[in-house]
Amino acid sequence: MNIRAIWKYYVDINMFNIPFSLFFGFTSGIFWSLIMFSSFGILMGYIGFHAFKKNEYFGYYNLGFTKFNLIKKVWLINASISFLGLLIFMIFR
Repeated sequence: MNIRAIWKYYVDINMFNIPFSLFFGFTSGIFWSLIMFSSFGILMGYIGFHAFKKNEYFGYYNLGFTKFNLIKKVWLINASISFLGLLIFMIFR
């Protein structure tokens, strides 16, 4: 498994996801920002990646990754981060 390729895809998707989630967080609160980061924000990141960097998918295909596989890995990492953030938020609230 090529960790560097997955890391690059993760950073590229979250380059679009994080500003969207932060904007949503400023309007709705940190709880909803974390929920958005691990759900709908990934879709926004995918749309942004597809619009600006879709030619990079050929490199990921050559490494053996499908779009679904990459999105699944990003979702698992973001869900873990959001779960820990929500847990900390609930403890210190």
